[in-house]
Amino acid sequence: MIINQDSFYLERLRNDSHQAFGWLYDTYSDILYGFVLVHTKSTFIAEEVVQDTFMKIWAKRHSLRTEGSFKSLLFTMAKNQIIDVFRQQLNRAEFTDFIEYCEEQQSYNPVEADIYFEDFYEKLNQTKKILPEKQRIVFELSREKGLDTKVIAKKLGLSEQTIKNQLTNALKTLRERLKDYNYMFF
Repeated sequence: MIINQDSFYLERLRNDSHQAFGWLYDTYSDILYGFVLVHTKSTFIAEEVVQDTFMKIWAKRHSLRTEGSFKSLLFTMAKNQIIDVFRQQLNRAEFTDFIEYCEEQQSYNPVEADIYFEDFYEKLNQTKKILPEKQRIVFELSREKGLDTKVIAKKLGLSEQTIKNQLTNALKTLRERLKDYNYMFF
């Protein structure tokens, strides 16, 4: 009887085998990356989705079934991650601001808008890395997670005024560094 390699390695993975996990990752990560890249058009998002998908595989290793197609399970998980990424992107304040700005322009082109937003998003992520850690955290909680000042202050154990100051300083730095995209910070 020939044993399906995926089933063999999945059974070993269920018993906490790092080697089995490595084999599954090496076997499927490149093809999964290609699949995600085709759908997202972003190397950054593709890398994140592949990493998150395999992290979920590891976290759920004890409940994985050895029958059925592992590849199918993996791609379904990645597809759901892609959908979540798109939902988050649509709900992000800066994306909404960007779309509103583009729609106000007479020459709005959705394909062009996607390219400009992707460019903006990559530059924003690069610029956030230069912020002091506290400013970056406050900015992300406020602008990306949509939390208000009181909630952030409580969560970080700081005063509301400190949160406002950190956010003001972060926005000032981001505006200076992203001059070409200032309309995103209205």
